[in-house]
Amino acid sequence: MRENETWLGARDTTLGADNGIGVAAALDEDGIIMPPIEALFTIDEETGLTGAAELDAKALGLTGKTMLNLDMEEWGELYVGCAGGGESSLTLPLTRTTTSIDDAELVEIKVDGLMGGHSGLNIHEGRANAILLCAMAAQSALKASSDVSLVSITGGDKHNAIPREAIAKFSVSSPEAKQAVQEAATKCAIAAKAEYGALEANLRITIIESNMESTCQEQIPPLEKDSATRLISMLMALPHGPIKFSHAMPDLVETSNNIASITMPVNGKDEEFFVRRRSSIGDALESTRNRLAAIAALAGASIEKSTPYPGWNPNMKSPLLQLGKDVLLAENGDQPAVKAVHAGLECGLLIEKMGGDVDALSFGPTIEGAHSPDERIHADTVP
Repeated sequence: MRENETWLGARDTTLGADNGIGVAAALDEDGIIMPPIEALFTIDEETGLTGAAELDAKALGLTGKTMLNLDMEEWGELYVGCAGGGESSLTLPLTRTTTSIDDAELVEIKVDGLMGGHSGLNIHEGRANAILLCAMAAQSALKASSDVSLVSITGGDKHNAIPREAIAKFSVSSPEAKQAVQEAATKCAIAAKAEYGALEANLRITIIESNMESTCQEQIPPLEKDSATRLISMLMALPHGPIKFSHAMPDLVETSNNIASITMPVNGKDEEFFVRRRSSIGDALESTRNRLAAIAALAGASIEKSTPYPGWNPNMKSPLLQLGKDVLLAENGDQPAVKAVHAGLECGLLIEKMGGDVDALSFGPTIEGAHSPDERIHADTVP
C-alpha cells in the first residue's frame, strides 16, 4: 500500500476502492446499532451489469425496500437517477457496380482528431461525431461530380464511445472527379471548424490518395448510386446526441442516442451500424428504439436489438433522499449536491429485480483514478 495523511493507494496495481470500499462499508457495522441489513454483492458491474441482470431476489430471500448503493466516487454528492440503455445493430444491404475499376483511382476522405468521449457522460457537450461528418463530406463529394462513386464509409470502434475517426472511400474516374472530392473535403472542413472549432480544436478532414489494387478491400467495386444514397441518407437521418432533457432535473440528459460505429464486412455486400441508446425512462428508451426501426425500414435495412437494461428515474420527493441530505448536512455542514448520471448504474436493474417499489440512493467516498494503478481514495471521506 502507499499512503499519506489524506490519500490511500496501492503500489503497481489498482487499489480496488471502486467498489471494494462499498463491500467493506456493507460489512463493517462498527458497533452501530442498525436495523436488519441485507448486503448484496454483484459481479461484473463494470463489464455489463451481469450480476445485477441475473439477480433472483426471491431465491436469495431479499425483502428490503430501501437500497443504499455504494458505487459513487465523490463524497458529499447524492445520486438519485441513472440512464438505462440498449444497443441496436442495423444492417443495410448494398448493391455494387459491375463495371471495371482498372482505370479508377481510390481517394479517401478521413475525419480524425476529434475528442470522442463517453456516449453517456459526454453526449450533452456537443462533441462532433466523426461518422456523421464523414457522411456529410461524402454527400458533398457525390453531388459535386457524376464521376465520383462511393466505395464505403467506416468508423468508430467502441460501443459506448462517441467516434473520433471515420473514413469514406471513393472511386474517381477522372482528374476532375478527384478535384471535386478534394474541394468537398475542404468545404466540409471549413464548415465543421466553424461549427465545432471552439470545442474540437484538433478536428481534421483530409484527403488520402491510393491505388485501387493496394488492398483486398479496396478492390471491391463502388456502390450503385441508389445504394450510396440510401447509405448516406440513413446515416444522416439517425439521431445523435441528447433527445430529451429531464423535467425533474433540467440539466440531466434523460434520453440520448449515439451512432457508435459503422463497418463493412469483407464481402462488401452490407454496411453494419452499431447504435447505443440511453434513457432513465423505459418507455422513452423503447420509443427511441422504435424510431431507429422506422428509419431502418425506410432505408431498407434490418435491425437487431439487444435486451435493454432499465434506468432509474429521479424521484426528488424520495424520503430516503431527504434523510441522506439531513445526514450529510449534519456531517459536513453543507447541503449535499443532488445529482443523476446519464450512464449505467446497477440501481435501475436492482430496483426492477426487487419488484419496483424500492427507495434508492447512491453515494460513496471520494475516489480518483478508478480502474488504474493511480487509483486512490480520500481517507477522510470514509466515515
